[in-house]
Amino acid sequence: MKYFRPNSIDEYHELLVTLKETSMSILAGGTDLMPRWEPDKGLMPDVLIDIKKIDGLMGIRENEDEIIIGALTTIQDIKKSILMQNEFGSLSEAARQFAGVQIRHRATIGGNICNASPAGDILPGLYVHQANIQLIGPNGSRSIPISKFIIGPGKTMLEPGEIVSEIHLLRKGVKSLFYKLGLRQSMAIAVVNFAIAYQQDSNGAFTSLNIAAGSVAPTIVYLESFVDAIMSGVSLDEAIQHVDIDISPIDDIRATADYRSTALKNVLEYNFRHELHQGNE
Repeated sequence: MKYFRPNSIDEYHELLVTLKETSMSILAGGTDLMPRWEPDKGLMPDVLIDIKKIDGLMGIRENEDEIIIGALTTIQDIKKSILMQNEFGSLSEAARQFAGVQIRHRATIGGNICNASPAGDILPGLYVHQANIQLIGPNGSRSIPISKFIIGPGKTMLEPGEIVSEIHLLRKGVKSLFYKLGLRQSMAIAVVNFAIAYQQDSNGAFTSLNIAAGSVAPTIVYLESFVDAIMSGVSLDEAIQHVDIDISPIDDIRATADYRSTALKNVLEYNFRHELHQGNE
């Protein structure tokens, strides 16, 4: 396997031209990529391109309208960001619960997005905040909503040679939270997780509400039926039954489909009663 480390997007594109007939993998943090390699079975790329040193793809910056996160920004940097804590609480909390400290210092937000795991902890917060993913490739740049970028487990809309360069988050002034249920307290893949973004009036009634859940379908899914029921004013007990309309969980080594459905409804109900104070009885 040959290793390359471009220092700029131009160098990266030049490599693509030179190496277009070879199998290649892109290395950002490597925390998801490297465990998949099986040298004994020949499951290794011909070329590894390490993009970690490409200028301009790291850091969190802001303007009047949005927060922009470089794709190579580590999960630890998101966790430490006061800006993220103040304006995108679900993402800040997801970063806090993300794996262990060693992995957080290496794993990148762009890598977590491109891994496209239905259990990805960062993803629900990006969904509820309707993040736009900026891509750059040989044919230029383009932007795509995250809900359209991820199309299946481990599958994205990336075209050959494209990489994620930035994540754009509009500053809408909404509050948000993140919840994760795992089989142990730390270093656990989520059995279920979700993020809630919301606004409330002075009486505590929702003026906007968006919920995205993970580990309950092939991709992160919006709980639209549940949200519609809540916004229409039905009781929480009745609305919670609408959750099953939007999810399609499976049995795997971590949990059964029935457990996932029940757990999601239970923790949602708890959060609405105790964190958001919405009983609607």
